[in-house]
Amino acid sequence: MIMKKKKKILIIISVIFAILVFLIVGGSYYIGLQVFEGSTQLVTPEDTSEVSDGFWKTYNMTPDELKNNYQITDIKIASTFDGHTIPGEYISAGIDHSQLVILIHGLGGNRYTNYPLAKYFLEKGSDVITFDQRSSNENTAERTTYGVWEKYDVIDLINYARELYPDIRIGLWGTSFGGATAIQAAVYNNTQDTLDFIILDCPLGNAEYMITQELEKMNTGIPTDYMLWLGDIITKQKLGFSFADANAIEKAKDIHIPTLVINSEADELTPYFMGKDIYENISSDSKSIFTVTDSKHACIWEDHTDEYKSRMDDFLK
Repeated sequence: MIMKKKKKILIIISVIFAILVFLIVGGSYYIGLQVFEGSTQLVTPEDTSEVSDGFWKTYNMTPDELKNNYQITDIKIASTFDGHTIPGEYISAGIDHSQLVILIHGLGGNRYTNYPLAKYFLEKGSDVITFDQRSSNENTAERTTYGVWEKYDVIDLINYARELYPDIRIGLWGTSFGGATAIQAAVYNNTQDTLDFIILDCPLGNAEYMITQELEKMNTGIPTDYMLWLGDIITKQKLGFSFADANAIEKAKDIHIPTLVINSEADELTPYFMGKDIYENISSDSKSIFTVTDSKHACIWEDHTDEYKSRMDDFLK
């Protein structure tokens, strides 16, 4: 009788333990899935399809200004990575086609928010490609991946330009999230060997930092490190890369071509340390950094236009 009672108690304990394990594993998977979804779908094409009138007033230009002064060719090429369409524009400065800058917008932007910088480069005689990053405006590719997958679109556009003009010199300009994309593209398979330079404006350096900040704002009571770890596992399972793979600061160690970093001590979204750490990690002997003290994220061009232009003039010489 005693043995039967012990056996029954063991069965009950085993069942309770199994239920607890199921709840813990299931709950952990759910948490990881939510972190994954929240960190890899940061914007949608619908969110980023418009550019406000205030934007054009801020930069003292109109949406049609470039169209009225330069030849613009629509780009729609198939990604060699996953087949989605890469939408963009090739804007010709003239008939020379000796130089090209590929402009990479930040999170929440689209190819038109690059127009103020496009105008600068076009006036310098350089052709421009501006395009929609993944899950932005007309680019319907799912998932935003901190440059890890976005880099393939940049590389496809580099190859597209070289097919048009084999001897063209190419540089990259990327802002914020686009800065991370520029770094990822440059160091992948020695792509930078075909590039002249990189310009990084308020670049995103560490995806883990950005995700951690967002998780802490949620104040769930669950340890942030645990949620990050779960999200990392799900991301690796579903997309094949980890958050560590999206660390542009580490990737910058492999950059050996001329690079200009632009950042602000007042930037709260991609803090000053990110640009500084990227700059210090770059292995190129030809690198420079331009830091302001007062601009909010990605507002340096707006706040310090003349000095921004002067620093880029000096760098591009």
